[in-house]
Amino acid sequence: MNIRKICKGVSLAHHRTSRFKTTTVSLNIAAPLDNHAGERALLIYLLSKTNKEYPTMFSMNRALAGLYGASISSSVSKSGETLILSLNLTCLDDRFTLDSRSITDECIRLLFSCFFEPDITPDGFCPEKVEREKELLIQQIDSENDEKRIFALNRMLEEMCRDEAYSLNKFGKKDVIENANGKILFEEWKKLVFNCPIQINYVGSKSENEVAEIISPYFEKLERKDILELHTEFITQAASSRTVIQKQKVKQGKLVVGMRAGMTYSMDNYAALKVMTAIFGAGTFSKLFMNVREKMSLCYYCSASLINSKGIIAVQSGVETENAQKALDAIRNELDEVRRGNFSDETISQAKMSICDRLWSITDSAADTNSWLKTFFASGEFFTPQQIAGMIEKVSREEIIVAAACVTEDTVFILESEKEGETDD
Repeated sequence: MNIRKICKGVSLAHHRTSRFKTTTVSLNIAAPLDNHAGERALLIYLLSKTNKEYPTMFSMNRALAGLYGASISSSVSKSGETLILSLNLTCLDDRFTLDSRSITDECIRLLFSCFFEPDITPDGFCPEKVEREKELLIQQIDSENDEKRIFALNRMLEEMCRDEAYSLNKFGKKDVIENANGKILFEEWKKLVFNCPIQINYVGSKSENEVAEIISPYFEKLERKDILELHTEFITQAASSRTVIQKQKVKQGKLVVGMRAGMTYSMDNYAALKVMTAIFGAGTFSKLFMNVREKMSLCYYCSASLINSKGIIAVQSGVETENAQKALDAIRNELDEVRRGNFSDETISQAKMSICDRLWSITDSAADTNSWLKTFFASGEFFTPQQIAGMIEKVSREEIIVAAACVTEDTVFILESEKEGETDD
């Protein structure tokens, strides 16, 4: 794995491998996570469907079919307070074409034409296409709200980070999406092309220089002068803990606890916090699973995860409403146990093994490798899975205890099951 600069604000993240029959490429754009997130999410989904040469979905799909069934898709994610917009390509590796045809170059150029040469009218993007994508994106937001585990986590983060950009949904706000039009999206597109950092990820059998030769011409034509500098605000310690309760007609209640991890940037004390979080609640060997879920039977599931891009630990659990407070008390107690060092050397080994096994398996999948390359895009740093595994293996018991001591509870969100006769809050 390697990252090289192509030009100002543009980099190539390259992983050469012959393990896969396919080549994976993604064009990733970093934009601010702000009130325009909905417009940008709408735009990236729109760009993946057509371009100037192939202005209809039928013509685009026919072109992809002629390239051995290549596929182009789009995705939206957030890394800290940066919105990552991605156009993703999967195509057959040149080694497996029947006529020895080199289709990778053609596929990459098709991907880039979707971004640099979209189907635009004098008034911006086609209104009919915009309206279609607006409907699909709103459906996607609604589907996340219907998945109560995702909904509860998002609501906790919204409350916890209410005065921070991180509170915003990666898909933006419905009213912003509904009010978007082709002209607005055209203005956003120009900002992405000329002002936003871009990283191209490549996972396949071509050399780094070969890939650079394909993509470089697209940026040589552009005057990219004022590249945005993006950053994330890290709050190291919670001033106090607050509880937010919301009622809905759900069969199973949700309890989500948000904690500040004491980080000042995405890799600050990362290894120790990762191992500590695993011992606390990220595995079948963890305290939350063994005690809160299994021994005490207070919840259907209970786990903790570290969001290092924002310095947050999130504990998620499914509970009966009457058990929510007992489960919360038990979660707090298990964190105190970690702070006191009440865990075995065997548990430390299990935690490290669990994390490292996952790290070592990342390059077994082209999609996972691409996701890994994307992970460090917003932070400006880069580590290979092997480097992170080396950090994890060196973490000591004392470092785990110190990491736990830095964690402070910020927000408790409880989604209660609405009783008969009650109405939604």
